Order: sequence, then structure tokens, then C-alpha cells
Amino acid sequence: MDGIIIMEVVLLIVSVICFVVSFLIPEKKPEGSGIDQELAKQEVHEMMEKEAEALREPIQNMASEYTNYAINNALTKLDDVTNEKTFELTSYSDTVMRELKKEEEEVVLLHQAVREERENLQKTVKEERESLQKTVTAAGKAAKVMRESVEKIRAMRPVEVSYGAGSVKIAPMASKVSEKSEKKQAK
Repeated sequence: MDGIIIMEVVLLIVSVICFVVSFLIPEKKPEGSGIDQELAKQEVHEMMEKEAEALREPIQNMASEYTNYAINNALTKLDDVTNEKTFELTSYSDTVMRELKKEEEEVVLLHQAVREERENLQKTVKEERESLQKTVTAAGKAAKVMRESVEKIRAMRPVEVSYGAGSVKIAPMASKVSEKSEKKQAK
């Protein structure tokens, strides 16, 4: 802002100088009047060059200062924005890392729970298999004993027992039971 105000002041000074110089330049007079117009133009031109040369350095300095100020201001603002964005990015990455760690812990816990459940299931299956094998073995033994008992019962025949006054025919109990069941099935 200061550079712009200084530039306006310099331009105002140059315009005042041009205004003053315009009074010094005589109007066109006839050729024999004694003032050489070419020489006057040259003098005015040289004066303008000197003034322009004198003003050129301050204007360049002001422009340079303004440029440096603008560059420094822009760099400061860029640094501020960069710092802010770096902070935001760091904060976001910390949040993401916390979430990832939390998810990882949950996955590890679920993995452990699944592993324990699988081990429990394998143990239960093994116990059930052993129990089933014992039951099948016991049922096989019981079936064998029953077959043997049935064979023994079938092998038994009615026996005639004699005693002093006569004789009695004794039939095994199982044969009577099987006869009754045969009669019921026949009906």
C-alpha cells in the first residue's frame, strides 16, 4: 500500500514538472525571433531525461521494496497454511492409526475366540465320539448276551420230571412267553 502511495506522489511531481516546463517552452515564433526552437526542445528534453533519471532510481527502489514485501508476505502466509495443513494431516493420520489399532485388536480377539471355540468343538466331538463308541460297544455286548440268552432259551426243551406218584412236564418260561406272543400275532 505504501508503495502505491509513493508512486502516486512521484507521478504527481513529474506532472507538476512537466506543467512548469510547458510555460518555459516558448510558442512558435517566427524564425527570426532569436530563440532557436530546436535548441529549446533539446534543453527541455535533456531536463526531462535528467528528472526521469533522478526519479527512476527511487521508483525502482520502491518497486523492489514492494515486491520484497509482497514476496515475504506470501511466504509467511504459505508457511502458515503449510503448518496448518501439516498439523491437520498429522492429526488425521493419528486418528487413522488409532482406528487401525482398534480394528486390529478386535480382529485378534475374534481370532482367539474362534480358535478357542474350534478347540472346544473338537474336544466335544472327541468326547461324543468316545461316548458313542462306548455306547455302541456296550450295545454290541448286550446284543451278544441277548443272542446267547435267546439261543440258550431256544435250546431248552420241555423236561419231564418224575416224582413218586407220577411225572410232570416242565417247560421253560421263555417258551411259554414265546407261545403266547405267537398266539397273539396269529389272531
